[in-house]
Amino acid sequence: MQKPLCFLNFYEPIALDYRTVVCPFIDVIAYDTFEYRAQDEGARGAFDWEFFYKRLPILPKDEKNMPEPFESPVMAGGLFAISRKFFWELGGYDPGLDIWGGEQYELSFKIWQCGGRMVDAPCSRVGHIYRKFAPFPNPGHGDFVGKNYRRVAEVWMDEYAQFLYARRPHYRNIDPGDISEQKALRQRLQCKVSSRNMCWDLPETASESPIKLFSCHLGGGNQLWKYLTETKQIKHGSGEHCIEWRPTTRDLFINTCDLARETQRWTVDFVDKEMMAKWTLAKTRVTGPIEDP
Repeated sequence: MQKPLCFLNFYEPIALDYRTVVCPFIDVIAYDTFEYRAQDEGARGAFDWEFFYKRLPILPKDEKNMPEPFESPVMAGGLFAISRKFFWELGGYDPGLDIWGGEQYELSFKIWQCGGRMVDAPCSRVGHIYRKFAPFPNPGHGDFVGKNYRRVAEVWMDEYAQFLYARRPHYRNIDPGDISEQKALRQRLQCKVSSRNMCWDLPETASESPIKLFSCHLGGGNQLWKYLTETKQIKHGSGEHCIEWRPTTRDLFINTCDLARETQRWTVDFVDKEMMAKWTLAKTRVTGPIEDP
């Protein structure tokens, strides 16, 4: 049977920063023939709002640097390298998770929210046999996967847990068990959901400049945006650029505001018009009147 293979430089990211977690590319070994089937040239790990694991395309900037390790939001689970020091700083796996299911999300969330980072290493490949069926009965009782998901959501997802519950409403009725120790761990490590720390940032103002995520500084400037309710555009500061998206690569950039461009229109489910009016009034007092395009 194919043995796991770890090539050179697999541990280098950890040696450079012990808070970096490295995942290999996972290839498939056919359960019936043991044929080794290499996966494509990689993808970023993700999940949908039912907690199904998904794969997203590699970012263009990472494609240019292949085969260097690239950042990935979520691991597939089970196959990764982490320093013992960082693993136990994070509290290891939550002992309240039963059997399997959810542990890859719990650990991924902890890594990113608690000061670490996770990368996939194209130069490391591991072959894995996916069984057609389990040869033994499942030792779990009840919906242990649902319990695990509820537990992860309650501890690590904050307001984003509502999106999981919207698609799996019965999870709300599942007892996650005692999560007080996990919440205390998160508070002790000062872990935070990324959206509370990161803002859309525009380092360059030329047309088609990419929009990036950067630590929120609350100083306006390159992080100042306004949603135009009449045109459904998102405008940068007091200039003439709006956010646009490229369907082929799904990346965001700025371009000259153009009402004819459907790729500049954004539908927001709820707009607090009172807060928007206060924002406009405050900016008018500071910078003079702001005119919408």
